[in-house]
Amino acid sequence: MVPRFRGDNGAAGRKMCDPEDNAINLIEMEFQDGTLYFKAEDDDLLESDSFHKFEDPRNAILRNLNNQVLMKRSGMDVAVLEDMVDSEIQANAPQTIFIIQAYKETVPNGLAIAILVRNKNQIYSLSCQNKELQFKEGPAPNHIASTASDFIFYQKKVIGHEKMQFESSLYPGYFLACEKEQQGYFKLVLKEGCQEEDKFMMFIVQYC
Repeated sequence: MVPRFRGDNGAAGRKMCDPEDNAINLIEMEFQDGTLYFKAEDDDLLESDSFHKFEDPRNAILRNLNNQVLMKRSGMDVAVLEDMVDSEIQANAPQTIFIIQAYKETVPNGLAIAILVRNKNQIYSLSCQNKELQFKEGPAPNHIASTASDFIFYQKKVIGHEKMQFESSLYPGYFLACEKEQQGYFKLVLKEGCQEEDKFMMFIVQYC
């Protein structure tokens, strides 16, 4: 783990902090792949990389670029995208109202979130385990002692668009996407990204 330090802002900064407080003694340096890493004397005592829930969750309606609305199908652990007007969105709630829970990382890599939904008084959390999307019964964990999780996605704004992408923390380079099934409907899947913009990986997030 790479320790983080409070910057030294001159004499004023030094007066605010006791030099004995929060001090980390560095005993080793190593240069790898263009990055300088530091080894601390008490490295084993430092907090490991992890995710912690923070802030209140927010409700949102998720749409693809065809304006189709994401919905968890009742009795199934998958989500589909369907054409709906506002009255139909409300009529199909809460399966159309997703819960965006933000997480704080020990070493931030972006806006880390979990995606949840309610159905029949039960809450379900979106998982990408084994690169297969499914809703697992129960809320996402309050604390995840790991650098990645099947429940954690990074919400990223698409440059030049008011759209969002969701990248898996467990499988970097894989994003939530909508894919057309043989039956004709669109299903939410995990798809490997590419250099070019993929409209099927872009979503409109409407907080409500």
